[in-house]
Amino acid sequence: QRARDILAAYYDLYFALPNRDNVLGPSHLFFSTYLESIWVLDYLAAAFILREVNALDERDIERIDAIANEAATIIAEFNEGMSNRQTWNSAALTAIATWFGDEELAVSSIEGRTGLLGHLADGFGADGMWFEGENYHLFALRGLLVGLQWAATAGATLLDDDAIASHLGDALMAPAWTALPDLTFPARKDARYGVSLSHPAYIECWEAGHAMLDDREPKELLPWLKALFAVKPRKEQTYDAYLHEAALTLPVERTRADLSWWALLVNASSLPASAEPWRGASRLMEQQGLAVIRRDSTYVSLECGNVGGGHGHPDRLHLTLAANGVHWLADPGTGSYTSHDLFWYRSTMAHNAPVLNNRNQSAGERARCAAFDVNGDWAWCSGTWNDIRRAVVSGPRWTVDVTYLDSSQPVCLDLPWHIVGSTTEASGETWQPAEIPGEFVTEAEQFAPGIGDGVHVSSRVDDASLGLWFMGDGNLLRASAPGLPGSNARRTFFVRRWEGNTAHIVTVIDHSGAVTDAKWDGNTIEVRESETLTTVRVTADSTVISSSGIDTILSGVQAQPLPSVSFVRDQPVITAGQAIWLDTAPALDGSLRGFDRSAPLQMDEEHHYFRSESAYEGPDAFSATAWVNWSDDELYIAVDVAKDGLVMRSPDTPPSNLDNEPEDINADGIQVYWRGHDRQSHGWLINPTPNGAISARPIGTGDATSVRGAWQATSGGYRLTVSVPCPHAAAMRRTERLGFDLIVNEMREERTRRSGQLIWSGGPGWVYLRGDRHDPADFGELELVG
Repeated sequence: QRARDILAAYYDLYFALPNRDNVLGPSHLFFSTYLESIWVLDYLAAAFILREVNALDERDIERIDAIANEAATIIAEFNEGMSNRQTWNSAALTAIATWFGDEELAVSSIEGRTGLLGHLADGFGADGMWFEGENYHLFALRGLLVGLQWAATAGATLLDDDAIASHLGDALMAPAWTALPDLTFPARKDARYGVSLSHPAYIECWEAGHAMLDDREPKELLPWLKALFAVKPRKEQTYDAYLHEAALTLPVERTRADLSWWALLVNASSLPASAEPWRGASRLMEQQGLAVIRRDSTYVSLECGNVGGGHGHPDRLHLTLAANGVHWLADPGTGSYTSHDLFWYRSTMAHNAPVLNNRNQSAGERARCAAFDVNGDWAWCSGTWNDIRRAVVSGPRWTVDVTYLDSSQPVCLDLPWHIVGSTTEASGETWQPAEIPGEFVTEAEQFAPGIGDGVHVSSRVDDASLGLWFMGDGNLLRASAPGLPGSNARRTFFVRRWEGNTAHIVTVIDHSGAVTDAKWDGNTIEVRESETLTTVRVTADSTVISSSGIDTILSGVQAQPLPSVSFVRDQPVITAGQAIWLDTAPALDGSLRGFDRSAPLQMDEEHHYFRSESAYEGPDAFSATAWVNWSDDELYIAVDVAKDGLVMRSPDTPPSNLDNEPEDINADGIQVYWRGHDRQSHGWLINPTPNGAISARPIGTGDATSVRGAWQATSGGYRLTVSVPCPHAAAMRRTERLGFDLIVNEMREERTRRSGQLIWSGGPGWVYLRGDRHDPADFGELELVG
């Protein structure tokens, strides 16, 4: 009866709450579609069970039908392609199909490219890992498992297929293969730092997988599951989406009794009494591009592969190290999506990864794992990115890192080292002021004498210590930046810097306190442990470790990497237009005086519109015509917007603090982007302000101080006329093409968030989470006509 009362409480509430101002996809009850999907899965689970035992009357069922039908319409409309959220959307549509007995909906939500099987095949790659990393792997895995159980309820016996069952087994085990020694998952990409895999929400996934696969489960699954139950609960860990144990006292140890109602319904009745102990192993996750080297309590990894979708970080060739119970070199992951330090954690400099020319790595550039091999006590991996090759050789007591630069032109290479613990540097030397660009980095200094051989930095956490010998090319810098997420403190980090065409930056990392000296002679690393001398010689395709007359050879050269597992869009048609040369600058007073209007850019069709909850209402409600002119160093842009009412954001309006986005994004205005031969994008967010003035904010590398312009009201809306700097144009011949795009934001008085955008290069699509970000791959092209 209580369950029936809860279902009934939603009947009126669901339709009373507006489908408006959502963050990510349409929804009545929440701010995002995927949350509506998660809710409707639980809602229909209760309804389904009550209906099976005849505890619902016809009126109850009619109202549940109405909610399920509306939810199906909303969820099906917002298909996110290959996304962790879409896994839950597909699961919800499978549940709705089961509730109604709708075979057509069931087939599409289960077997479609963006359905359950599509996500299993394409999202969880050939190595089993979800393309967005461990954090979103676990989220998508739970949605997949719930969806598969609804599919089974509908009569789809998917796991009778050996290939499907095997791939699900790989997906279940993938987080185990990359887990850190303390059984937390590495905070790769947009992951939270230091999260234990023994949380009940995660244990339930492996419990459900064990029950679903039965005798076809991977042989390592049961030892892994039992190892998780042996981990002591962590007092600091919370999981907002798991309310089963909210406000309860943390148990001394985990048992199956800590799991939720879902586990009660789907788990096997008991776990077998005995199993082999869990043992992680060195492993190359080929499609993810992650090389993991393990030995006892030591864990070393090198990140290659793709950046990893929208949740990826520009951190190719990032180095992770954990040893003796300490996570010495960590991937910081991401803290809060609404805190400004998000932009630090999503930068290359925040990682132990190479930075070229003071810029973040490009999202489109992948790294390749060139070699991976294990031989006795030794293992190595090698990765290449851009003009850089990084090789990591790890043994019982220490690890060698060699970063090679081979560029056709001089570059600035920075190699950051973010070390936990209390660090000390070589004594008796001085530091001089230096510069490391970026708003989050302060107090930069350079080690005065240059690096030389064997400059030593040490760190300590409790009784554990770490020593680093910096050798080879490059100067040593140190600076202050935000610490790991949740620490609320700044920390000192180190950078090796080299400017030139070629370099060998060498580091010996002592994680056992055994190394007494280390040297580099230009070809060979010599590591001394008291009376024992070991040499390491690294080449492009092999490594030779020599000690006490014994050579250990590592090779394992890798073939070309597997193709990307992310959902690939069809290549859009490139939109083309013209920019007309002007001898004299136009008035830029909100009028069209001085503009050449012979080549208009039209934005008045549905394919130009990126929407939120409401579909495009047509050109009479919202459309725009633009004209672009140019001179040697400026673009002149006039935009005539047809729209009922202008919604401006006053400069003294209190901040709304929505989604870590510019405040003016939720107001009427435009976004302008251009890109030239150097492939560097420049952009501005430009808004009308009171009294005919404009405000301008740079996007990326734009310069807002050079933007000039004004606006005027018109009989059908408003007109903006602006100039933006484009010094690149002077170097381009007439009739060359300039990468360009123009976006017109639409705001309405009754809304908190903008309702849509017109995009010159076209769509259609959804405005959610776009902010002022715009993929340069989508830019159109302007022919510079003289």
